[in-house]
Amino acid sequence: MRKESPLLRWLRWIVAVAALLLVGFVIGWFARPTSSHVQGDGTSSQYLRKFLDEMKASNIREHLRKFTRLPHLAGTKQNLVYAEQIREEWLSFGLDSVEMVPYDVLLSYPNKSQPNYISIVDQLGNEVFNTSLAEPVPDGYEGVADIIPPYSAFSPKGQPEGELVYVNYGRTEDFFQLKREMGINVTGKIVIVRYGKIFRGNKVKNAMLAGAKGIIMFSDPADYSAVGVQPYPDGWNLPGGGAQRGNVLNLNGAGDPLTPGYPAKEYTYRSNLEDGVGLPKIPVHPIGYHDAMHLLKNMGGRLPPNNWKGALNVSYSIGPGFTDTFRTQ
Repeated sequence: MRKESPLLRWLRWIVAVAALLLVGFVIGWFARPTSSHVQGDGTSSQYLRKFLDEMKASNIREHLRKFTRLPHLAGTKQNLVYAEQIREEWLSFGLDSVEMVPYDVLLSYPNKSQPNYISIVDQLGNEVFNTSLAEPVPDGYEGVADIIPPYSAFSPKGQPEGELVYVNYGRTEDFFQLKREMGINVTGKIVIVRYGKIFRGNKVKNAMLAGAKGIIMFSDPADYSAVGVQPYPDGWNLPGGGAQRGNVLNLNGAGDPLTPGYPAKEYTYRSNLEDGVGLPKIPVHPIGYHDAMHLLKNMGGRLPPNNWKGALNVSYSIGPGFTDTFRTQ
């Protein structure tokens, strides 16, 4: 008797498994519940209809306005007020229980009496340009307290001085391209990058690895403005004086810098601040694109690749440093 080849045996197994899958699919298709069976007495469809009726643009706008009208930085009193309000609303919506669990996390706040800013200093040590200390206050917010000036949470203190270099989005490939193709080394320099493409904390980490001593971040209209929409308050685009807030940690989901991988509770081992995980080692500061224009339009050095150019009316020259005459107008 001729022995069956391994290949033929494998083909028979594949055909058998495919047949079983086909039979299972046919059985499942004809055994699926009908729409009338799913709805039963109509209770399920009523809940679904009620849920969909609540999904209105007006309701979303109302809730968004309610919880964003006042500044509510993490750890502040207003943040707690909003949390308690959300708990009460969830209970009123029918949830069986809502619990607020406290954690002892590391937080970062700016010095409101001495806001951070970027200054350009001439050869005699005179400040010829300073970035804004605060954003223009919108109409209706003149009496609102606790508005936090622009800052990057967890940025260390410092006053680094050095030449400025434009590094596009601050991605790994941007720093590689800058050094390998353009021959520009950012060691000991301050870099300016635009938001987008990667998380801001990764931009800071990349700048640190490249040897930079400080980093400035701005929101370019090419990445943060919709075509045909006006800046706030006439539209919902980011205005030129607006600066993004946010932390600049590089934790990769590890949690709190002092208790990485574990809940920040009183019983958890806590590292010293200098040993915290993901904390940046160089000063970081965000600015609006109006201030960024003053910096970028005065940059010297070579022109960048086309894909490094944003939507500002400047050349996006890379540097290092500025032209001989710094123009403030």
